[in-house]
Amino acid sequence: MSDVDSSTPLYSIGVVQEMTGLTGRQIRYYEESELVKPARTEGNQRIYSQDDIERLKEIKELLDVGLNIAGIKEKLGTVTEEAKKNKKDEKEVDPIYNDRPLTKFSKEQRGLTSLYPVSNRAQLLELLDKRKKKQEKKEEE
Repeated sequence: MSDVDSSTPLYSIGVVQEMTGLTGRQIRYYEESELVKPARTEGNQRIYSQDDIERLKEIKELLDVGLNIAGIKEKLGTVTEEAKKNKKDEKEVDPIYNDRPLTKFSKEQRGLTSLYPVSNRAQLLELLDKRKKKQEKKEEE
């Protein structure tokens, strides 16, 4: 096997799990986070190279020392210019909801207060209604 290039995809996700000690869900999450990009078969199955496995091991080590995904992306150089721009644009988004369940609110603004917004349906509907009205007002202008 020494004559095979380390970038040649050979390993299924099950084998990678055994080699790295990661779960399949973790491996797929790192792919979604653009930390690793496995090749795909014609049947759309992931196939990993030795380089991918080494990168996953490095990710695991960095997580173990306390780095988060954003820090790992920066350390490994996977943060693209577009991602940096999107992060900058996120800060400029309306702070009342920001398309995420939890944000910081001023005392005058009432926003979601639960990790599970559907558990407080009335508040969620009120917030969505306010957001819709605000969006309609912007479109009229």
